[in-house]
Amino acid sequence: MNAPEVSLRERTRRAVRAEIVDAAMNLFLSQGFEATTVEDIAHAAGISRRSYFRYFGSKDDAFAEALASFGATIAETLSHRPEEESPWLALRRSFDPLAEQADSDPNAERLGLLMLERPTLQQGKDAVWQSRIASALLPRLPPDGADDESLRAEALAAAAITCLHVAQAQWLTPGEHRSLSALLDATMATVRPLS
Repeated sequence: MNAPEVSLRERTRRAVRAEIVDAAMNLFLSQGFEATTVEDIAHAAGISRRSYFRYFGSKDDAFAEALASFGATIAETLSHRPEEESPWLALRRSFDPLAEQADSDPNAERLGLLMLERPTLQQGKDAVWQSRIASALLPRLPPDGADDESLRAEALAAAAITCLHVAQAQWLTPGEHRSLSALLDATMATVRPLS
């Protein structure tokens, strides 16, 4: 009987965290990261400042959680890619939901600029993304006889994330008209052919 109560409590906690993250991201995108205070986020989420600190230690933490959710989506997409795809092509296709959102969401450019303004959060996000993506990639890698599949998965995940950063930086350049998807194709194909 205690297990369902704990489960309900955890689901409630996750729901509140998600509401806080949504409120924080809306504020970061509308008024900027620096101009947004914890009080602003708490008010927008309908909770007290004290309650905010039960869920997050700072506004950076809320931003980091939002970015981590994108990494979870990429890893989930990767785990559902067709088995016959090469690991590198499957990695490229796993970024499709992110690229599609970037090309259709009017806030995507502001979010990209926000990430570039916060290099420490970018580094933290990269570490979380790399770990999740590498875990999803690991079952796709053929054994090489050296027992270093996890090292290879981490290296491939890191390379793909770096290709995304290069594509994103170009996409945010004034006057650039190509889609993030096309730029990501170009950067990843430079490292290794996608076909």
